[in-house]
Amino acid sequence: MKKKNGMIVCERKEVAWIFMKGLGILVFVGILFYNSFLAVLIGSPLLYFYCKSEIVKLKTKKAEKLTDHFKEMLLAVVAALRAGYSVENAFVEAYRDLLYRFGEKDIMVSELLLINRQVKNNTPMEQLLEKFAQNTNSTDIKDFAEIFKIAKRSGGDMGEIMEHTVSIITRRMEIKEEIRMLTAAKRYEQKIMNLVPMGIIFYIRMTNPGYFDSLYHNGAGIVIMTAALCVYVAAYYMSEKILAITN
Repeated sequence: MKKKNGMIVCERKEVAWIFMKGLGILVFVGILFYNSFLAVLIGSPLLYFYCKSEIVKLKTKKAEKLTDHFKEMLLAVVAALRAGYSVENAFVEAYRDLLYRFGEKDIMVSELLLINRQVKNNTPMEQLLEKFAQNTNSTDIKDFAEIFKIAKRSGGDMGEIMEHTVSIITRRMEIKEEIRMLTAAKRYEQKIMNLVPMGIIFYIRMTNPGYFDSLYHNGAGIVIMTAALCVYVAAYYMSEKILAITN
């Protein structure tokens, strides 16, 4: 996982893998539905939209991982505050904890290291957290940064305020995680059902090679197979949208 200008991005090898996977699917569909490499060539512009969609999914997955690690950071900060550390030193302790657990390449660990270094150079903690929240575009991190800034300016008991804030935010994160767990089975079912139509056609072609010959290389067959493919794609994206509601 890399971080460019604070934003979550995909590595080149990840983008390359998505492209190769998309190309494989395009070739498979072109041969399965049309028995023609010309169909693969004609459908090649669709590869751009597939890659774009998959990159968005990958970034979303990485953002969820970052949010989960942010929750762990908050818990580590609260634990350090309970142990008597100041707010600034609590973040240092949180960095050490996360470094041991997730490694130095983790985005949250890298960001904590940067924050702690800038705090030593007298940069206000609230300013750094606010910048981090803007870069990640996470609602949970933005809420924490805003509350932290208000608490810092008001001069209240930072330990108590932090503990109360963290308990609320972490609970909200846990609810989201529970929703993801509850829908995990449905997501697995969706993946299976997405493969079933393709699997049936592939099985028939393998066991009875001439079964679909009447649908290949003629106008009527192309129209029928294209209509079937469109219905399949529409059903796929409809299922994606339905499950996306739970995110």
